[in-house]
Amino acid sequence: MTMVKSPTQKKSNKLPTHIAKEANLVTDYLKYWTTRELNALNSARTPICRQTNNGYKIGLYRLAVFPNRTCTLYNAFDEIVHTFETKISAVLYTIYTIKNSFNTANEILQLDKEINKNYTDMLTLRSMIDNAVRRKDYDSVDIRSARLEIAQTKLSFARDKIVRLHNHAKYHKVWE
Repeated sequence: MTMVKSPTQKKSNKLPTHIAKEANLVTDYLKYWTTRELNALNSARTPICRQTNNGYKIGLYRLAVFPNRTCTLYNAFDEIVHTFETKISAVLYTIYTIKNSFNTANEILQLDKEINKNYTDMLTLRSMIDNAVRRKDYDSVDIRSARLEIAQTKLSFARDKIVRLHNHAKYHKVWE
């Protein structure tokens, strides 16, 4: 059996050893410097927001933005933290977490969970009411209408409260 010589294994013209050593030292230093600077940026108390292909990178957190305007926040270990209704809430949650303001970050998270819950309840109840009207089941229409009104009230209250938090962060410039 004869072996065929591979065309990709051609030997290139090698650099002289002293030039190759210098080139390796320069590339090693650049790699070390880049790693050091990125770690300093990520560990800083001032969060740096960089845009990526499918979202944003804020400190060690990654924010994936979807076409339906929801945003999923991933922590440094690429685990899902939460899927936020708006990008503003996700960014503010991340900034407050990086700045160790956990009470405000937790408040944003709880309000967003309440908004998501009440919004899905509202959609479900509307669908149930439509089905009950088609079946002419007016007792369940009355019951679900009351629940729908409660869900709408809770949803508007939570949205108002989170807008107040957004405005507070905007005027006090929490990202600085």
